[in-house]
Amino acid sequence: MPAALADTAVTPALLLDEVRRARAAAEAAEARIMELAVEWAHAHPVLEGGEGWQITTATGVAYSEVDGTALALDPTDPAAEELVEWCGIPPVAWDAPAAFAAANKMFTAAGKRLIRDALILHHRLPRTWARVTGGEVPAWRARRVAEAVLAAPADVVAYVDDQIAPVVGTIGTVTLDQVVERAMTLLHAEAREADQACATESHEVRFHGDAQPDGTAELFARGDYKDLHDLHQTLTHVAAALKAAGDDTDLDVRRARALGILADPAQALALLAGREAPTLSKQAVLYLHLTDLALLGLDPVALNDTTRHAMLTAQVRDWLARTDTHVVVKPVLDLAEDLHTESYAIPTRLREQTQLLHPTCVFPFCTRPSRRCDLDHIDAWDSDPENPGGATCSHNLAPLCRHHHRLKTHTPWTYRRLDTRLFLWTDPHGIHYLRDHASTSLVDRTVEDADGYPAGDTPTG
Repeated sequence: MPAALADTAVTPALLLDEVRRARAAAEAAEARIMELAVEWAHAHPVLEGGEGWQITTATGVAYSEVDGTALALDPTDPAAEELVEWCGIPPVAWDAPAAFAAANKMFTAAGKRLIRDALILHHRLPRTWARVTGGEVPAWRARRVAEAVLAAPADVVAYVDDQIAPVVGTIGTVTLDQVVERAMTLLHAEAREADQACATESHEVRFHGDAQPDGTAELFARGDYKDLHDLHQTLTHVAAALKAAGDDTDLDVRRARALGILADPAQALALLAGREAPTLSKQAVLYLHLTDLALLGLDPVALNDTTRHAMLTAQVRDWLARTDTHVVVKPVLDLAEDLHTESYAIPTRLREQTQLLHPTCVFPFCTRPSRRCDLDHIDAWDSDPENPGGATCSHNLAPLCRHHHRLKTHTPWTYRRLDTRLFLWTDPHGIHYLRDHASTSLVDRTVEDADGYPAGDTPTG
């Protein structure tokens, strides 16, 4: 006869109770962070003559509000993200979100969105906000509502809050969007008609240029129905011609390949006509790294430095074997070489070395690729021979995205290089972060050793 279980034995019911308690604690912590985001924003208002950080849409498109109607600013304006107006919530100092985001182990853009959503809930969706702070609704569900009403007129937001607050814990995104659309139609019918008349402004084609590990990428298009219908028909015709030429892959695969063929109109016409196509050399720039073993066929993994994804060397061989693309093999850069110039301008070879050495912005938690960043002189460059500043050289350059470059230049944020890929950042409130090429750690720096490294640091993440 089996021995009786002890009273303290773990049972499935006890484990599930523990899961429920942990989930409740996690949701309470997230709600508290939302409250702290509001407090942080209120503690950092825009002072007279100061610059405010402004909200954008989830995709970074800036908004202003004119006579209660949300209008999108020109996204091609490089200053648009910083020069938009808040819609019904108080302005916040432009440099405030970075420290809050870093303390929350987030990159700055994510911290901005959290503060934005918390302010919208607190100031514009009071009934939904009360359910969050009361522990009735998870913060992530309420944030979906805040995003849905971003820059909407006040009466629309109030309508959505009344309709959604009682069911926010269960409502899906489709129903939420329907409620917002219904509110806009009921309360701003003329604006909706104007939106429909200007629908062509939303037509776009976006190429998500980050190649995935399997070598694929995505292309998104929104346009006139007739134009897209005709394109789809043409893709189908090219796919049929590919099949007739011996391609036995699935139809969708052949349609996808047909997009590349249409990039060479002469080739597409020749294929459809069943004759030999002239060669048009198309060029794409990719940064691919292979080990010496990969060149011998002994290492199956390569690195696509353009996207920081690992990929199969077989995919690299397939790309190099294509006859419709011009291939340029560039020499290998020695990342340990100390490159130097006397001028402020950064030569191409030094820029390339810095971007390869640091794949992203080196600000805490930032993930923006270095090829889309500024290169910052860590110690400021100065041409005065009697008071020279930092040199333009390998050990004095680091990539910073435009926002974090501004923080370093115009606010008390400081950083210095401790090692080849290790940086020590200090925020305006004395909090320190260690940033290497792959991660960020919050540290407690009290004293420094002789080499300048933090002594007695306690990494917390």
